[in-house]
Amino acid sequence: MTLTQIIVTLFALGSSAIAIAQTLPNAGFIDPSTPGMETGKLAPNYPSGTDKLFLRQAAIGGRTEVELGKLAQQKGHAQAVRDFGERMVSDHSQANDHLMRLGKDVSPSIPKDPDPAHKRMRDELNQPSGKDFDIAYMASQIQAHQKTANLLLWEISFGQSAELTKYAADTLPTVMEHLEIAKQQYAALTSAPPPR
Repeated sequence: MTLTQIIVTLFALGSSAIAIAQTLPNAGFIDPSTPGMETGKLAPNYPSGTDKLFLRQAAIGGRTEVELGKLAQQKGHAQAVRDFGERMVSDHSQANDHLMRLGKDVSPSIPKDPDPAHKRMRDELNQPSGKDFDIAYMASQIQAHQKTANLLLWEISFGQSAELTKYAADTLPTVMEHLEIAKQQYAALTSAPPPR
């Protein structure tokens, strides 16, 4: 994906990132107990509520991507779907490891299990087989990567931790590439436009 394509896509997703920021708790706000708040000088890279929420959501999403990628490797009918699942396991495992290293000082209680929405997605993908699984998996990947792109944009826009905002900026091009591949695979499987 070229820089121009990324910028155009980011522009299209930008309003979604703002909408997410408006619906998430503590979006853009810093906990009043944050060291330095009484003097108006925040400690450098001090994680805000925004950063902690980003870390939690990114960790849950990343772990789910690895789990679903493994499922695609097992259940995928088309080789391209199995290959995509393998890439999800590899890319998201690396991203998750990096995120956990950055996050160990930010939030000691990062959940290890998926949240209800991700559990529901996993359960739904366990049902179909063959080409039906391939289509359902690629559709879920389009939606998941759109949400991940919005989450990364949200952190880039509102995060307080320089390390986490850099992580988000560095990860976004890979997520956008995954999204484009998922759209192409969905189109190849269905001859239909990708779901929104």
